[in-house]
Amino acid sequence: MRTILSGNPVGKGPKGAEPSPAEDVVLSQQDIERLRASDYTVAIVFHYLKTDYVRLQLDGLTTRFEDLGISVEGIYGSEFDARKQVDILNRIAAKDVDALVSIPIDQIATAKAYRNVAAAGTKIVFIDNVPQGFKHPDDYAGTVSSDNQGLGIFAGRFLRDRVGSGTVGLITFDAPFYVTSAREQGVRDILEPAEDVTIVAEEGFTDPDEVYDIASDLLATNPDLDGLFVSWGDPPGTQAADAALDSGMDDLAITTTGLSTDTATNIAKDGPIKATGAQFPYQQGRIEADMIANSLLANSTPPFIASGVLPIHRENLLDLYPTYFQTGPPEEITVYFDQ
Repeated sequence: MRTILSGNPVGKGPKGAEPSPAEDVVLSQQDIERLRASDYTVAIVFHYLKTDYVRLQLDGLTTRFEDLGISVEGIYGSEFDARKQVDILNRIAAKDVDALVSIPIDQIATAKAYRNVAAAGTKIVFIDNVPQGFKHPDDYAGTVSSDNQGLGIFAGRFLRDRVGSGTVGLITFDAPFYVTSAREQGVRDILEPAEDVTIVAEEGFTDPDEVYDIASDLLATNPDLDGLFVSWGDPPGTQAADAALDSGMDDLAITTTGLSTDTATNIAKDGPIKATGAQFPYQQGRIEADMIANSLLANSTPPFIASGVLPIHRENLLDLYPTYFQTGPPEEITVYFDQ
């Protein structure tokens, strides 16, 4: 696991927690045998199920839970709807589930529902975000995330250097969400003090499936824009890329965070998306499973574990693709490098 911590994470976790190494939740063989001899169950509640990032996290979670003999009670997606996530969590609180791995959509709106789950005696590991009022270790076992500030710093630096001198815009996530806030702050930390690059436009979104119109309007209002940062890659970043092409702004440089097949394809074909600060989703899923396992065994767990940054752009995409996707790049990607 140490390889995912390369680069020394610069960002702190929710509530200002310092990042701990993944080795802090490594299980002993005796731990694994105790888990396999038990009959534990876990529920998994995501914010959204339509991305490669979530698919890869689920691969890491489910394969590791299978190794440990922990049964997955169910996998749930909330479609970025806090009310839907609250309903799911309240149903889980009424069930006999030993553990929960989940990413809160809204740290305020979902807090009471997560509190209901914790009150039922269910052990909780959070992905990326922590609900308001939760304290470690009394209320939850810990949080696993990427170096979100570092993701934003890379995206900001690449955009600054790519633009050189000019104007840029930001499309940000308009909700109280630690992960995107940290990434967007990392971008601002680079772009705001830049002498030759100026942020001249900014728009927010709450539904990631409705960014195309937001991006189109921003670009229509700022037709001379040189660059754009979008909070994450798919679907917001790819929709912004489509909007740029449909607006005739073929030279617009977009950077973002996260990676998906569509984002990778856009980078490979030298589309508007030029670079992304990506995570280690499969590896993070396995760490989350190990943290849950430790909490079930009443072992101590750190408040926050962070992975490093995969700084992906066209020149290194083929090399880093397997680290993220756990498989080699397909022909749909490599074809753009054979020309």
